[in-house]
Amino acid sequence: MDKFLVTAKVNPDLDGTSCSLAYSDLLKQMGYDAEGVVTGFPQAEVKYFIEKHNIQIPVRPDEYSDKWERFVLVDASSMKGMPKVVVADKVMEIIDHRLCDPVKEFSKAKIQNELIGAAATIVVERFLEAKKRIRLDYAKLLYGAIYHNTLNFIATNATKRDINAVKYLETTYDLNDTLVREMFDFATREVEDNVQMALENDAKEFEIDNKKIGAYQLIVWGNEIIRDKRAIADSVRRIRRKFQAPWVFLNIVDLDSKKSHIFVDGPEGEKILSKALNIKFDNGWTVLPAILRKQIMPKVNEVIEFNKS
Repeated sequence: MDKFLVTAKVNPDLDGTSCSLAYSDLLKQMGYDAEGVVTGFPQAEVKYFIEKHNIQIPVRPDEYSDKWERFVLVDASSMKGMPKVVVADKVMEIIDHRLCDPVKEFSKAKIQNELIGAAATIVVERFLEAKKRIRLDYAKLLYGAIYHNTLNFIATNATKRDINAVKYLETTYDLNDTLVREMFDFATREVEDNVQMALENDAKEFEIDNKKIGAYQLIVWGNEIIRDKRAIADSVRRIRRKFQAPWVFLNIVDLDSKKSHIFVDGPEGEKILSKALNIKFDNGWTVLPAILRKQIMPKVNEVIEFNKS
């Protein structure tokens, strides 16, 4: 029997982590030889579950291996940012929730890609369809992931399906929003303790029109971190130099104020983001109603494609 690896991008957030572990467990319950693994560094919200709930997260470095013959991608639908072990032609299934066209890269894969709040919601639905039970540890991860990806249900990507998944997890596993607030508070302290490390662990690079764009995101509760904008900007510039990107931006989502504080470094990026989001920047900064990076990037793509035409 082929060995399946269920995985998300390198340095996955809680959505990718929870889906990797929970969906691999579902596949095992259905008779497949499947393993869920996190590649890279667990992000702050994932550390909360490791340290406060003693949940074991299998982590491996980003290096090649011939251990697995088939792959399932969760919270991901492109080879960009995927672990080195993943082979595109051997990807058999994709579960994602963003605006993209994975068929171009994965012609052999069964694809479920729907514009909802979290890939974790789809995984919960898969368990319900299969009439299988989610392990308590994984139920906690999925629950936190849905809240994290919908920005505590203030983001415009939240849907009725996400709400229904959360209600199911609450009633079945005795979960409540106390866990959610603790998760966000823990992650906020992690970010405030070392902003540079938080940015590097989250780092996402997108290649658009043969240019590498850095798109970073921090989700916090409270605006303490925003008060030192100079230090934030310096950290972003250091990462830009490290990755040699023509321009980068950072999206800091404050769940308390329900605002996104966006900083862009590079005149080309400021011009593109201004048009994409219909906003103006002041010394590289602007403030918007809470929005996610995965909602920003399609708008950036549209502007770049329009400028080329």
